[in-house]
Amino acid sequence: MTEDRMLGALMGTAVGDALGMPVEGLSHTNVRTYYRGIKQYEPDRHRRDLTAGQWTDDTQFTFALAEALTDWLRATDHPYRFDAALAERLAAAYVALLPEARRWGPTSRAAVERLAAGTPWTEAGDAAHPSNGAAMRAAPLGVWWAALEIPFAQALAFLRAVLEVTHRHPAALVAGIGQAFAVAEVLRTSPEAFDPPTFWNRLLEVVQRAEAELGDTSAACSRRLALLADHLRDFPLDLQDLCHGTSARADESWPFAVAMFVRNPDLLEATLLSAINVGGDADTVGAMVGALLGARHGWHAFPDVWRRELEAADRLEASARAFLQALQTARTEPH
Repeated sequence: MTEDRMLGALMGTAVGDALGMPVEGLSHTNVRTYYRGIKQYEPDRHRRDLTAGQWTDDTQFTFALAEALTDWLRATDHPYRFDAALAERLAAAYVALLPEARRWGPTSRAAVERLAAGTPWTEAGDAAHPSNGAAMRAAPLGVWWAALEIPFAQALAFLRAVLEVTHRHPAALVAGIGQAFAVAEVLRTSPEAFDPPTFWNRLLEVVQRAEAELGDTSAACSRRLALLADHLRDFPLDLQDLCHGTSARADESWPFAVAMFVRNPDLLEATLLSAINVGGDADTVGAMVGALLGARHGWHAFPDVWRRELEAADRLEASARAFLQALQTARTEPH
């Protein structure tokens, strides 16, 4: 696990988000019709709200989470245990984004607006919708998990509490925990030792344990992962069909994103673009796949043009490096 790979998990989120941004919500057919497939950063030609290289709420929330964790790690004596101070930092970081909100989904927006109106962080999280909003911002939690070598039970309690500030639906939480584990597992495994079937089996086991702990009787995410297990070499559109689409539902787009990564983890550009070009919730799928590919290959493996033309790349990278430094300090200091 190198600093460049940890940086890649964070910055890869933003790259995938920006690549998928213009085709968010489009069908595969319309992605091909109107863009001839995404191959580079493109402006949104329909909504005309964002230009080439700009990102959406996936990056906003990911880096707000990373920055809140950075400040908290610098102040806390127990970087392994969630506390009210971290929750309050998270709530403040999310509320601060409201004036510049970009395409926020209804789940995240409702939760943050409740926080802004004074609802306690213990009550603001949305419990009604199984959205992928927790999974799309999970990369910093995966980096935290890997860097501090947290046992599963302790990590589960921490991740659940962090994600519940905005998301309380069990399936949404399970997907967020699953994505964090996936990022951590990729970081903990050297690229040459990575074995897709072993990774998939471990991911399924973790998701099933999370569902049991959270009382998620639907087991929607684990059932989807189990269904995909024998199809990880299928074509992207076939994987999308097995996921019943790639909407903003946690049990659809998140399993699809992880399956696309496992399907071909060695080809960074082709894998990321293939996942985005399927359509659906393309910016969030891109963010999740980008995080996993970044964790495997590192930030400097992304094409130079993607790194250079990403909106506010220097600011995002500085934020990511500050988070990694705070983690390094927390790891080396006695607690």
